[in-house]
Amino acid sequence: MNTATQTPDRPDTTDRPDTADMLLVHRAFRRHFDALPGLVGGVADGDTARAGRIVEFLTELDTGLHHHHCAEDELMWPLLLERAKTDGALILRMEEQHERIAELIDRADRQAEEFAASAHPEVRGHLAATLSALAVALDEHMAEEEARILPLAGRVMTAREWQALGERGRAAVPKDRRLIFLGFILQAVPHPERRKFLADMPFAARLAWRLLGSRTFAKEYRSIYGTDPE
Repeated sequence: MNTATQTPDRPDTTDRPDTADMLLVHRAFRRHFDALPGLVGGVADGDTARAGRIVEFLTELDTGLHHHHCAEDELMWPLLLERAKTDGALILRMEEQHERIAELIDRADRQAEEFAASAHPEVRGHLAATLSALAVALDEHMAEEEARILPLAGRVMTAREWQALGERGRAAVPKDRRLIFLGFILQAVPHPERRKFLADMPFAARLAWRLLGSRTFAKEYRSIYGTDPE
């Protein structure tokens, strides 16, 4: 867009953001939140060691999703409300969906604490039901965000603003967990594209993944799913 086509509420966005990276993050979250009800349901009665491991995984996913949504709440929704006023109802619906998801996470976390301590079948059932509702709510939210918000962000946000959104989310990941999170993101990349994805990473990160990250991630993945990562 050149200056002749700009409007007062839309800045010069000749450097359009590539919002495709958000799809990878969403795929990772959806994949593992979809799996959680089954993981919880597969814990044997009284097996608190296994229950505790699944709850650790749930807690880390919850924390990651919380920071992902906080970044959107703080850095994306205000910009979109300012620059895309005709889409205000859509953006407000996104915020309401975040609130609903946060309520389900709070409920799941309370149930998970009890489940980790007892692995009681009744608690297991309640937690699995909450996680199923959470997975549905998250899938609906992310599907609408991908269909309607990402194209909108691509039109009215700058590449620098989009980069700040990603940096905000990455900064929330503890340094000793970043290679693990990279493994989960890589799973969201189709196999034919993974080589290019890795080649586009900074050399230091690529080297760390090859020397340490891939093995560390595979070990952790097996502790959760009981199989090797794809």
